[in-house]
Amino acid sequence: MSNTVLCIRNNFITTITINRPDVKNAVDDETMNQIRKEVEESYEDGSRVVILTGNGGAFSSGADIKKALQSKLNPEEAISVLTDSYAPAIKAVRNCPCPVIAAIDGIAAGIGLDLALACDIRLVSDTAQLSELFIRVGLVPDGGGTYNLQRLVGPAKAMELTFTGDSVPADEALKLGMVNHVFSSDTFTDDVMKFASKIAMQSPTAIRKAKTAILAAQTGTLEDAMSREAKLQLEIFQSEDGFEGFRAFLEKRPPKWMSQ
Repeated sequence: MSNTVLCIRNNFITTITINRPDVKNAVDDETMNQIRKEVEESYEDGSRVVILTGNGGAFSSGADIKKALQSKLNPEEAISVLTDSYAPAIKAVRNCPCPVIAAIDGIAAGIGLDLALACDIRLVSDTAQLSELFIRVGLVPDGGGTYNLQRLVGPAKAMELTFTGDSVPADEALKLGMVNHVFSSDTFTDDVMKFASKIAMQSPTAIRKAKTAILAAQTGTLEDAMSREAKLQLEIFQSEDGFEGFRAFLEKRPPKWMSQ
């Protein structure tokens, strides 16, 4: 396994760490391929939560432009890297059945930010800086940023951040709705793990189906959403964990979930 990505699985939580601190965790095709692989395998191995983060005080500074230029990729080859490596990794994160948390300590820029935007939840340290900086090198966002960013901050603000490439500090990102929580950099790792553990304690079946419902409800009507909710609720009641939550509540004990 490539050492550009580290993976630890513990107590139903998988932590995937981009490990290229010498380039502020800039990503290349090998790194993105490994991220995709680890995300897909984490669910297959029974993880209930995935944490995606970076090593050495940065989440990811974006694509490894220096390496790309050294490789002398022609336009067609560059686009093949995007479609064959970058896009599948982004899609794997979004389509992962269990929740994926982006833990951002430091910079998340370009494709690095788009990778974080594809996650379900974003937790940042107070030193975080988020930037859709593609415009600074004369490009458009290519990691789903045009899709995901405007759904968080609205079209007008998404256009501003895309057109300027401005960096957004942690406190402003929280106000804009780009991130869920800001934690102190001194306790960031512990705070992220506590947050992830809280999710991992819940019913794995209910979490997966709730994620499915929320993503599907981004389009369609209220009636569509409620019909979908009833169908998913029936599937839960028919599962081995169907009434465990009720029983545990009445018996004043922690639930014992059988599903993974």
